[in-house]
Amino acid sequence: MQEKVALGLTQFIDFTAKGSSAKTNMVRRIKYQDDYHPAFDYWKQLRDGIVQFHERNKDHDFLDSLLLGTDEKKKENYAYAIKQYRKFLRNKEVSWFDPGRANWISDELVVRSSPELGLMIDGEPHLIKLYFKGKKEKVDKRSTRTVLALLNTSTYDVNHHPLVHHSVLNIHKNNFISDNTVDEDQLIALESEAAQFMYIWNKI
Repeated sequence: MQEKVALGLTQFIDFTAKGSSAKTNMVRRIKYQDDYHPAFDYWKQLRDGIVQFHERNKDHDFLDSLLLGTDEKKKENYAYAIKQYRKFLRNKEVSWFDPGRANWISDELVVRSSPELGLMIDGEPHLIKLYFKGKKEKVDKRSTRTVLALLNTSTYDVNHHPLVHHSVLNIHKNNFISDNTVDEDQLIALESEAAQFMYIWNKI
């Protein structure tokens, strides 16, 4: 029995947006690349910091402290993202709950789709995927819809409130979108993309 292939949500989203030859090149890079290393994840320090901020119920000064150990080349983008995240939190009553871990599975492909945050926002439970892009990088509606579809159809290792909202926060644009509906045609399209990924994987 073939061992399942696992990749990150962002990798899968990027794959779905590429043309045929670019898809092949991307799968080749993923298959033969070195294992994930935090140094290659530009936003890891901030992403982890935001999780700690909520999970440990830190005060707002904690967010600013994240800049202290940040590479100088990242500080401007990190500072702007923190500013935007503060805007998102403004005038909201927020508390943490465990989002758990999640995977989206289609036959032999496993997409790691764990939301970073589980937040009660003004009494409503949200599982939130943080979307980090630079100020000049565009996050299109298609990518957001794809992320939400994956979140809605993922398998979670903890039980959540039956009315939990699946949400995406584009931090740089301070754009918060929740959607619990699953479009059957979109799900078929995602399963088709997963099958294509595995076809290329097995051929190269």
